[in-house]
Amino acid sequence: MAINPDFQLELVQMAQLRLSQRATDVPLSREEIGATLDRLLAAFPEWRHEISRDAAIAQLGTIFSTFIGDESVLRADDGHLPWLNERRDEIRWKFWERYRSFLIRQQLPQPAINSLNRITDRILDLCGNPANERKFDRRGMVVGDVQSGKTGNYTGLICKATDAGYKVIIVLTGLNNNLRSQTQIRLDEGFIGKISVPIGETSSRVIGTGQIDPSAIVDWATNRTEKGDFNWKTMSQFGVHPGGRPLLLVVKKNASVLNGVLEWIRLTANSTDHGRPRFTGMPLLVIDDEADNASVDTRQQRFTDGIADADHKPTAINAKIRQIVGSFDQVSYVGYTATPFANIFIHPDAETGKEFQDLFPRNFIVNMPTPDNYVGASRIFGYTREEQGEEEGTGLPDLILPIEDHAESLSRRETYGWMPPVHKVFHVPLVNGNDIIPDSLMTAMRCFALVVAARRERGQSRAHNSMLIHVTRFQAVQKRVIAQVQEALDTLTNDVRYGGKEGLAPFKRLWETEFEPVTRDLALEDCAPVAWRELEVALRATVSSIGVREINGSSADVLDYDLNKDQGLNVIAIGGDKLARGLTLEGLSITYFLRGSTMYDTLMQMGRWFGYRHGYLDLCRLFTTQDHIDWYGHIAQASDELRRELDRMEAIGADPIQFGLRVRSHPSLTVTSRAKMRHGTELQVSFAGDISETTVFSTARRTLEQNLAAASDFIGRLTGEGITHVPDPEQRRPSGRAHRWKGSHLWTGVSADYVLAFLDMFYTHEDAARANAPVLAKYIREQVRRGELVDWNVLLVGGDGTERVKLDGWSVNAVIRQPKGGYGADLTQPKIIKPGERFVIRRLLNPRDEGVDLDSDAYAAAMADTLATPPKRKRKSDKPPDSPSGMFLRQHRPPGRGLLLLYPLASRQEIDDNGRKFEHIFLPVDISPIGCGISFPASSNAKKVSYVVNSIYGAGDDDDGDA
Repeated sequence: MAINPDFQLELVQMAQLRLSQRATDVPLSREEIGATLDRLLAAFPEWRHEISRDAAIAQLGTIFSTFIGDESVLRADDGHLPWLNERRDEIRWKFWERYRSFLIRQQLPQPAINSLNRITDRILDLCGNPANERKFDRRGMVVGDVQSGKTGNYTGLICKATDAGYKVIIVLTGLNNNLRSQTQIRLDEGFIGKISVPIGETSSRVIGTGQIDPSAIVDWATNRTEKGDFNWKTMSQFGVHPGGRPLLLVVKKNASVLNGVLEWIRLTANSTDHGRPRFTGMPLLVIDDEADNASVDTRQQRFTDGIADADHKPTAINAKIRQIVGSFDQVSYVGYTATPFANIFIHPDAETGKEFQDLFPRNFIVNMPTPDNYVGASRIFGYTREEQGEEEGTGLPDLILPIEDHAESLSRRETYGWMPPVHKVFHVPLVNGNDIIPDSLMTAMRCFALVVAARRERGQSRAHNSMLIHVTRFQAVQKRVIAQVQEALDTLTNDVRYGGKEGLAPFKRLWETEFEPVTRDLALEDCAPVAWRELEVALRATVSSIGVREINGSSADVLDYDLNKDQGLNVIAIGGDKLARGLTLEGLSITYFLRGSTMYDTLMQMGRWFGYRHGYLDLCRLFTTQDHIDWYGHIAQASDELRRELDRMEAIGADPIQFGLRVRSHPSLTVTSRAKMRHGTELQVSFAGDISETTVFSTARRTLEQNLAAASDFIGRLTGEGITHVPDPEQRRPSGRAHRWKGSHLWTGVSADYVLAFLDMFYTHEDAARANAPVLAKYIREQVRRGELVDWNVLLVGGDGTERVKLDGWSVNAVIRQPKGGYGADLTQPKIIKPGERFVIRRLLNPRDEGVDLDSDAYAAAMADTLATPPKRKRKSDKPPDSPSGMFLRQHRPPGRGLLLLYPLASRQEIDDNGRKFEHIFLPVDISPIGCGISFPASSNAKKVSYVVNSIYGAGDDDDGDA
């Protein structure tokens, strides 16, 4: 039966609208969805034979079953009074209600719409009340994952703010015209409701929200064209003044453009203050999209006795934004970002006489939850089990394909090959002297052609499909790559269309070995298997539709998704920094990524492959280097840690300034933020109440020997008066349980001198963000001077490995810790760590090991604290905690006592491959790596210790990319 896609879409939209009005939180059943559809089909009987009722039930089930956790909110105790509930009934929510209806038409999951409504209410309530005649200046920040829906969130906030009485909306977005135009197009649909044409033209037509309710009217000072940025002369010529209908400006972060906004303010302001033009009674909402990019003052301001240097000159863009914000008596500034490290590092008291206060989010920080269907860093690269009882996410390793043929070696400082990590603007990409692309890129392009065909077979023929090639920041080198890719695409197309079975053979082999097993193993409801015989026909029909676009500052190419919305755009986008931040690649499925970065937050923003992949997640592939895979794993962990810290700080009622102080002294998050710091910058960290553990290991024989000797010497010293040895330690737990560490050894009453002597001999890898032996030793020495950390307990952990490791007179079984990413999908050829490579694991400590020296009372107290402030649910499968959080275990550890844990690590593991058991040597070394973990007690008397940043990532790529 042929399905009419228009009838099918309208049926689902109408059913969602009806079902969204349910007054109960009881989960929807298939029966209730089916009954709603039947009532609609009774009203439209002509649809009955042209729609699929089963498909509609499945789609509506997905729409209403998405799980979204709760947001976290930090707010300052600044006298701000909640105002929204008091005004709710008097506000006519015209803009919000039509935007809500628009999202239903877009088939956004209903829980996502409900969450958006709740969160934007909270954000608006933390902003100033535009109906109040008093002055206000509110600064806040919203943190959300890359490509997770931040634009949709601030569109909702803009709609509600306008309904509440804000008169001027300024959206600061990106550094280039593409991104500004893309944001304007999104706001045309979601807020304006019309196509924003240049001022003076009258050809605008209704779109998006305007098709739902055209009576809500907005004026605009910028338009959707590539050159539609703000122009103050045009504004003056046509006499556009704020104060009547809501006025929207979507402005690029460019000093000249922002200066034009200031000039317009000077010409149209309705008051002055000490000779400065300004607006009174004209509430302004500033949305700073990607607020960590260009908005932050990267020049260090001096402070003398806590007083900011009034003559400090901030960076140009930061200065202009502050001047714009300071030109309104009533203003709320809300920054949106996925990587807030730089914003949190803004000094909260930074201020100058001309630029006013800096942009630190001093009034509130909101952490947006992400739906469980969001595919982010944690979903792709895995997440670490931080607490007992939590599940560990292994990620989606089958979607990640390591690249090794892009350069002559895998060294970070390699300068030879097709696209080595270190290259200059005059680099010519060659493979063995030939002007061609490497095999890995040709494979990636074949994958993309298969994705386009497979999505057509799944009924997604109108969907956009994008492939990203991001390998260099230099435009001249990009142009050479574009020529090679175009030639490869022509060859690929000819193979499909005219090459017969021989031409199709590589595609068939790739589909059957790379795609079909993954689709089968993932078993996603919305990703139906596609057989080769159907795919072959679709491949021939679609391959010619694929085009190549150059996306950088010198190119006229654009990603015109909107113009191709009826038939879908199939595009290979090649570029640099324009593709690195903010720009959305619709239907992105295949990514070929080699760009390095000295900055974790920049690297995170380059991850355009994060987002929502309904109906084609199984087809997505990321081609990148093992280094990048490891770095993104670090980023996922750091981002999760930042979110946990937000949750923890919310639980204790902390404000944004306290959160900033915590992050600025957090050992892991401080290191993560080192990009915004120059090489040689001095940082200060504290380990109080924290955990340190080695997760990155050198495989160099000399280092392994050094650490084994350090550990053996240390264990050999643990004798004498005051030290007690406990073999197979055990702790009784509430409810009569017992935790046992069979095969392990515990020593109590160990002097801090022994621990310090060990750390002085122990080598930690330069990439180990969570463990730096010299810094750890420095912190311990400072605390010993304060009478803390003078007494230590030491646990030598025995594991499940078959290897025995001898440390002085003691012998234990090695502890198995799989390499991050596991052994690969093909266990007939499991992955092996090659000589010279790092050994990287997800986590060293088993969370319960921190409780080895805590008695039943301390354990019970930590459990009670955990239950009083349980972690927020992030997935539907999350259960209430059944064991205490490590944070609270450390709070109940006496300040004078630390716990050091040693883990001799295994190099082999028994694997069961569908009944075929074998021992896999994944680490070909004959000396066991020694892992070291330290559980530090909480302390109100902790001193921060300093160390100097030494940036090591991305040698040769300084991130000053193309415009």
